[in-house]
Amino acid sequence: MRKAFLTIAPLAALFAAAPAAAQAVNTPVATLDATLTGQPIVAAPGPLRVTVTETLIPAGGRLAPHKHPYPRVVQVVAGHLKVTNLDTGAVSEPKPGEWLVDAVDQWHEAVALGAAPVRLLVIDQAPPGAAVTIPKPD
Repeated sequence: MRKAFLTIAPLAALFAAAPAAAQAVNTPVATLDATLTGQPIVAAPGPLRVTVTETLIPAGGRLAPHKHPYPRVVQVVAGHLKVTNLDTGAVSEPKPGEWLVDAVDQWHEAVALGAAPVRLLVIDQAPPGAAVTIPKPD
């Protein structure tokens, strides 16, 4: 038994003398419990594909009326965005840095206000191969 202790002791001393590794710091950025219109956020059943997209809306540009069948998490990275829900009439203007969840199965549109483009970071979680945006028919 003593021999095993002597063999392990120098190894233990090496680890004890090593500087402590830097610790990761987690800072909550956003907690989202509902969509822009107050709907609870519910994930689709079964396997999901996560797709991260960057969307750029030019100054004065718009996203035509559309809806999403699954929750879509969005961060406004830059610019002045105005979102109008065509079903409820609700209007929101999320600011750069804000996170939101688009309404599910409700028609809405968005416009870039001001002289700067709007840049969005979009995270979709949907069944593999499912459409995440449905354009409104004319």
